[in-house]
Amino acid sequence: MEYRKISLLKYCSLTVFLFLLFSTSSFAQEEIIELKFKKTSDEDSCASKSLQSLIRVRRISEQYATGGLYLMTQCGDYEDLFQKENQKAIDNPMINESWRYCSIFSTKIEDSVLMGRNWDNQNVGSIIVTLYKPQTGHSSISFSRAIDMGFPLNVDLENMKSDSKGSKLLLAPFYAYDGLNDRGVCACVTGIDQVKINSVKGKDLLFISFLVRKILDQTKSIDEAVNLVERYVPFDLDKNSLDCHFYIADSSGKSVILEYRDNEWQKIYSEKPWQVMTNNVIYDVPDTKLREECSRYKSISETLERTNGKIDWRTGMQMLRDVSQKGTTWSVVYSLTSKDIYFSVYQTWGKIYHLQGF
Repeated sequence: MEYRKISLLKYCSLTVFLFLLFSTSSFAQEEIIELKFKKTSDEDSCASKSLQSLIRVRRISEQYATGGLYLMTQCGDYEDLFQKENQKAIDNPMINESWRYCSIFSTKIEDSVLMGRNWDNQNVGSIIVTLYKPQTGHSSISFSRAIDMGFPLNVDLENMKSDSKGSKLLLAPFYAYDGLNDRGVCACVTGIDQVKINSVKGKDLLFISFLVRKILDQTKSIDEAVNLVERYVPFDLDKNSLDCHFYIADSSGKSVILEYRDNEWQKIYSEKPWQVMTNNVIYDVPDTKLREECSRYKSISETLERTNGKIDWRTGMQMLRDVSQKGTTWSVVYSLTSKDIYFSVYQTWGKIYHLQGF
């Protein structure tokens, strides 16, 4: 009996060891590429500095061959430009545009907080990672799709920055679908079933990415983000509909999922140190049903449950790889505490880019 107990203990220890080994081994030999945003001259105007800061990290001829990867530093006050783009989204419905399917999680590990996300929408053109420094507000790093700015697939954006159409690049911060600010607030969106919305007196209609932008620019905690969204009515495909929900986390480890239902914001907080969101409605739906309906939600939840949420960025990236899909375009793990950002693009898992924010 004593021998069997010892053997079982050894077996359990070996099982835990193998899980940890295989959960991180895929990224044990990865190439980590350190990235830095380009510094610009103080002599140029804000718009000129922003455009000239664009640097190419990945060519369009690599895997997928529909777009590259670019970094851009943007400074100044673009609120008027963003408001015009918001009005354009109101006046010109995006009902026929390709949309979003994604996986997101966050977890608190002692004094660290991580947030991971897959953007699962293949035809994005190039990816632009922008360091945005508004004149008033918080600096942030965010991911955008070049197609949202009107750039087609297979276009080298470095050749566009001096072109007359290059000014569209200034809209990159407006089309932020996930990002992290210098106060440790991280905001993301994913698609869900469409709901109808109605205008509300005293509240502006705000396109979903513009709402992400305002959260990054203006808030330093979950509470401030929740208070901010209450001032707006969100929309996306057209001014009368919405087919996404929002995930926000901050450096305290607190997180919330926001869903707009019956013309008001529903707020879903987690009772655990972690939270997960994919493309199913979360509000008033049991966790067991969410796991049954979405294999990605189940996979991420089970890993976080098994590890009690105690993971590092490599394990987080492996979790994202495990639930990646044909259209996964970028996978990113944000550290909301250290402000480190690790990401891969176009499923080139052996090449991990690293940014040290702010």
